[in-house]
Amino acid sequence: MKFGVGYYSLQSPPHNPRAHRDLYPEMLDEISLADQMGFDSAWLTEHHFLEDGYCPSSLVAAAAIAARTKNVRIGTGVLLMPLHDPVRIAEDAAVVDLISGGRLILGIGLGYRQEEFSAFGRALKERKGRMEESIEILQKGWADEPFSFDGKYYKLENTSITPKPIQKPIPIWIGAFTEPAIRRAARIGAPLFVPAIGVIPIVKYLFDMHARLLEEYGRNPGDFEKPLVREMYISDEGADAIWERIKEHVTYTAKGYASWGSMVDRDGNLLSDPNDPILYDIAREQSIIGTPGECIETIKRYREALPVDNLICRFKFPGITHEEAVRSMKLFVEKVLPELA
Repeated sequence: MKFGVGYYSLQSPPHNPRAHRDLYPEMLDEISLADQMGFDSAWLTEHHFLEDGYCPSSLVAAAAIAARTKNVRIGTGVLLMPLHDPVRIAEDAAVVDLISGGRLILGIGLGYRQEEFSAFGRALKERKGRMEESIEILQKGWADEPFSFDGKYYKLENTSITPKPIQKPIPIWIGAFTEPAIRRAARIGAPLFVPAIGVIPIVKYLFDMHARLLEEYGRNPGDFEKPLVREMYISDEGADAIWERIKEHVTYTAKGYASWGSMVDRDGNLLSDPNDPILYDIAREQSIIGTPGECIETIKRYREALPVDNLICRFKFPGITHEEAVRSMKLFVEKVLPELA
């Protein structure tokens, strides 16, 4: 199993606000440390126009990470592709890949917040078509030959994306939570990026669907990485004591997803009320929290129940301090990782 860090959203939550001029340097320091510790990947995420300053520019941040690290793969989890010009993304991704020496993973997703689409002058109903066309433009743009494209939303004539990335092509991963989006990932042969929501039965359902659809398109599910993001907090305290101290931090992400209509309960039903008390139970159940021993047992349960081979550890989630994140990382490497080998 591989282990990554992130995804970094760089939010300043109202219950524990932080200056963004501090959050960004801390992120770079933490990922640089993760690179030295031997973590496999580091992940960023994207949203726009939120009061907590959610990171809107994942490829800009990825370039900064690329310049500060040597080995860690750098992923966007996910970039909201329909909001962007695919030619611009193809160019920016190629530059990040060059700066990093070929370490970029371009994770992309549809997006779903009406506020974002309205501000960018895009219709929400067009997102699937824009996604499909953008993927084709990215793949053609990173190839060696000039290309033309005649789509509904984008038209290009004898276009050549330069410079070319090191990776041929840059790997595309798909963030998805619905059958049509997971089918798209399977059709183009992309790993499914599962975000930090969903208890084990929900995640298993998503992975099983992806595997079934890969087989339907003539692909071997065993050839694809199976990443999963989980919020993680490790301390010498027990899980109950930790939870009482950090529950508002852990639940902040779940409340945000609920307010956007994309949070689910244990049965996969959508939760849309950010004040629903069940969010505390769901947030705790889908997180990895406790002493090193407790976290080892939780990760073992994940490995037994799911085909996950790439656990992305969100040590720095909204409200957590730099010192807490670094302590969790160190305890993971020193006391958790040796028991999982």
